[in-house]
Amino acid sequence: MKRVFTLGPASELQSIIEYFCQTADGFRLNVAHLSLDGLKTWLDRLSSIFHNQGKVWPVILDLQGAKMRIGQYPSQAKIPPTVCLFVGEFSASPDYLPVPHPDLFQVLQVGDILSLNDDRLKIKVTQVGQRQAQADVLINGELSAYKGINRVDHPLPFIQVGQRDRAAIELGLQYEYVQFACSFVFDGTEAEHLRPLTQNRRLIAKIERPESMQFIQQIDRYFDELWFCRGDLGTQAGLKVLGALQANFVAQFPQLSKPKFIAGQVLEYMTYFPQPTRSEVVHLYDLKQAGFDGMVISDETAIGQYPEKVAEFLQDFFQTKI
Repeated sequence: MKRVFTLGPASELQSIIEYFCQTADGFRLNVAHLSLDGLKTWLDRLSSIFHNQGKVWPVILDLQGAKMRIGQYPSQAKIPPTVCLFVGEFSASPDYLPVPHPDLFQVLQVGDILSLNDDRLKIKVTQVGQRQAQADVLINGELSAYKGINRVDHPLPFIQVGQRDRAAIELGLQYEYVQFACSFVFDGTEAEHLRPLTQNRRLIAKIERPESMQFIQQIDRYFDELWFCRGDLGTQAGLKVLGALQANFVAQFPQLSKPKFIAGQVLEYMTYFPQPTRSEVVHLYDLKQAGFDGMVISDETAIGQYPEKVAEFLQDFFQTKI
């Protein structure tokens, strides 16, 4: 199985990335968590490392696509019981959530449930205006800048490529090794919006919506690679049905022609501890047997405490003869 490592604060050091190069088949950068300058810094750093290594690895820029995120917001252990959402990029007050997505307010209705920060918070809309909405908190929890937000039922469709994604694509095209992934793909037609901008670079579909399961074979035709992303998919569909959705995805493998990757908490325990759980090791074996072509490692290498241990374990795991 191929391995894509997400890069972040835990893996900024050149020595760590060079160590990753012994194991990784590619790297991922989450555009939503980076400024344009920050993204350029990462790409320049990788260019220098690749030059020293005498080899180039693919680097996937994970675009926002139809996924929405709040703007700049002060970190909170819990948010106030009633909040105001408004069209904007910045808020200094916990009571006001900036949402830089005007389209959301055009479709919001009273009674809609919104999920934030991978379902750690849920709020219910009580009032709606053209550029703001009031909501009551149903489930409270941590929230900080740039965390995801979306409707639990019927997430917003992908209508056009956002300015943030356009800027990231334009920058990424300056580097020969850059590829692109699109979040919250619904039916595959999102590729029609992206292809003219990405100059035929490799395009990856992130499966994060339960509705997309009925279009997997169509998505396979439009995109070059499929990632089954259990983080947001678990949020949208609910954890109880996530196993069934993964089984459904695997059952369609004989009809798919593009590589299939698993993403989301593959080795989550190693974000905090230097070795995986027995359950994770067995699951990793099962994923390989199921026919997945690769995996995307996320928090484990981006913000985890033991990023090098993750690389070391995966290298040993796939070299072991069973």
